[in-house]
Amino acid sequence: MGTTANLINDQEQIITGKDSVVIVDNLQSIRGGRTLDVTGFSPAVINAGHVIIKKDGEDVYKPMPVKSAGIESLGAHAAGSGYTNDGTYTDVPLTGGAGSGAKATIVVASNAVSSVTITTKGTGYKVGDILSADAANIGTSGSGFQVAVTSVNSEAASYDSLPASHSYAGILIASILTAKPFAGILVRGTVNPNAAPFSMTSILSAVKTALPLIDFRAD
Repeated sequence: MGTTANLINDQEQIITGKDSVVIVDNLQSIRGGRTLDVTGFSPAVINAGHVIIKKDGEDVYKPMPVKSAGIESLGAHAAGSGYTNDGTYTDVPLTGGAGSGAKATIVVASNAVSSVTITTKGTGYKVGDILSADAANIGTSGSGFQVAVTSVNSEAASYDSLPASHSYAGILIASILTAKPFAGILVRGTVNPNAAPFSMTSILSAVKTALPLIDFRAD
């Protein structure tokens, strides 16, 4: 079954003032457009200039994944046991999950974790990630502490890595709602990378190789 998009849900406003700045010349697009698979894509809007990728061997198009700006909330935690030094531990690095950089204040009482509070949100995490902490950072020994990420910031900070078995397919022509992911995809024309929604520095060389008919040129 192909990817579908709801095009008749309630109207929402998209700021499109930069669309014509980033898409300088639209000389050719994928005929008929494509409905994007937005599974796991958290931003509410996909802005013009966003890199579009395609799953190899399949007619499945997606927005290039992005790194979330950080963890917003955690769910109920598994307390674990055997943590030998009760106390409050601040800015403890959290381990696991898809992201990095998150820290928390962790309280250990009666040799188990009694509470965990995010102090640094980190980046790149996904809802459902299971996090923990090294025992040495919360009481020398012990095991079993885990907590799940229940929400992440809907704003995005940067492009993530190109997923395995995917290729660069084009550039989004006009800003669209993630909830209505029907996309016009540029394959020949001129794009101003300096006006793109995220920095393309780390991927620009690969994108240029994959899309030789697009001229990436800053005005």
